[in-house]
Amino acid sequence: MAEVWERQKGESRKAYEAFRIYRDMGAERSLSKVSKKLGKSTTLLSRWSARHNWVERCRQYDEYMEREYLLQQAEERKKMAERHAKQAMMFQNKILERMRSLDPRELSPNDLIRWFDIAVKVERLSRGESTEIQKVEHDGEVKQSHEIGITNKLLADEEARDLVKRLIRKRNAVKRDSDQS
Repeated sequence: MAEVWERQKGESRKAYEAFRIYRDMGAERSLSKVSKKLGKSTTLLSRWSARHNWVERCRQYDEYMEREYLLQQAEERKKMAERHAKQAMMFQNKILERMRSLDPRELSPNDLIRWFDIAVKVERLSRGESTEIQKVEHDGEVKQSHEIGITNKLLADEEARDLVKRLIRKRNAVKRDSDQS
């Protein structure tokens, strides 16, 4: 069965040609524009339009085209998300390669805090949680402590846990030295 915007039974080739022009004008469609384009009278076009239900056919065609457009956009968004996810994973792998070569002892306390904060936020986002769980302030010194229990809960990566444990031990040693002075 033909769609309503295709040639209908009993519709002449000329009437359908005029309808196609009318249909394809979209929001700017008018019988007078079709009349000028084809050199036919608006009276004839009005008769064809009424007899073959052009307004309703165009309404259904417009709805169909809108649905098709939305489906296409959804598919394009899906492809974009997949492409971005692949690119992000490639970038993450490059960063992890670089991170494995870093010696945490060569990182400043500011660097360590920044890396820890980013790691926590990424994990929380990936688990659908808010990233605003704590406020971290620093000016070269660690001012806020992080408990190992929280760290173990928040960080799944063994290397990251070891790095944070070393950071806490180093902070505690520095704190003990400054308390003894």
